[in-house]
Amino acid sequence: MKQLVKPKRLYVIGNGFDLWHDIPSRFSDFKSYVSENDSRVFEEVETYLPAGDAWNQLEQALAEMDVDALIDNLGHFMASYGADDWSDSGHHDFQNEVDNCVERLSTGLKHQFANWVRGLPIPSHLEVRRRLTTIDSEAHYLTFNYTPTLKAVYGIDSRRVCFIHGNAAVQGEELILGHAWSPTVRPSLNSREDVEDMDVRMYEANEIIDGYFSSTFKRSAELIQKHAQFFEELSDIEQVVVLGHSLSEVDSEYFAALLKISALTAANWVIACRNLAEWPDKVIDLQRLGVPTERATAVMWDSL
Repeated sequence: MKQLVKPKRLYVIGNGFDLWHDIPSRFSDFKSYVSENDSRVFEEVETYLPAGDAWNQLEQALAEMDVDALIDNLGHFMASYGADDWSDSGHHDFQNEVDNCVERLSTGLKHQFANWVRGLPIPSHLEVRRRLTTIDSEAHYLTFNYTPTLKAVYGIDSRRVCFIHGNAAVQGEELILGHAWSPTVRPSLNSREDVEDMDVRMYEANEIIDGYFSSTFKRSAELIQKHAQFFEELSDIEQVVVLGHSLSEVDSEYFAALLKISALTAANWVIACRNLAEWPDKVIDLQRLGVPTERATAVMWDSL
C-alpha cells in the first residue's frame, strides 16, 4: 500500500465548503425537510427551541429548550389528586407526555437529520459547477461536515480525512448533532431547596428533561479521544486553511485540542472569506477560540 506523505497543511472544513459547491446543506434546508417529513418534530422545534427563523441556531438551541413553556403546555396532563375523575392509571400521563416531547426533540430530530444529510445531492467532479484550484491532495482534513464532498469532487484519500462528527457515507454511523453545554456544569432541574415538597410527577418530569439535555450534549472530548491518532499526526503542520467553518462556540473544544499541538500554534492560519467585510468578525471569533490572530490572514474563496 502506498505510504501517505506526512502533511504540512491542515484543512478545517465546515458547512460553508459544501454551500460553496452548491449543496443545499443549510439548516434552513433541513427545516424545510423536517416540515415536509415529520410535522410533530417540526412543531416541537418551533415551539420549544430558539433555533431562529432559518434554524441557523439549531445546535445551540438544543441547550436552550424552553422548559417553562413545555411544562405549561403539558401541565393539563397532571391532574389534581383531588379531581373527581382522578385514577391511579393517570399518574404517569404527564411524565409520559414530557418524555414523548423530549424524545422528538432528541432522538426524533437526530433521526430526521441523518436521513436529510444522507439524501443531500453530492456532485461528482464532472457535475460540480466550480472547484477550488489550490486543494492539496496530500494535506490532512478535519471536516465538521458529514458529506463525502472531498472524495466526490476532489478525490481526496479518505485516510486523510477525519469526519469528527460522523461520515454519512458509512451506513449506520451516527451523525453527531448537539449543543456544547456540558451536563457536568448544568444544574439539575431538581437542584432546588423545595425539592422534598415537589409533586413526584414534577420531579420525574424534571429527571426526564435533565436526560434530554445530557443526550443532546455534543461530547467533544470523547470524539477527540476517539480520533486521537489523527490529532497526533498533525505535528508537522505549517499551515491551517479554514474553509467554511463558522468558528462558533459550539466547536470551541476542537480548536482547543488543535491548539494544544505546538505546530498548530506556530502555524500560519488562512481563513476563507466571501468578502473582506467578514474579516473583522472572524478575527474576533479567532481570538475567542485562542488562535494567534497575528498569524491569521484572510483569503477570498474565488482565489483558492
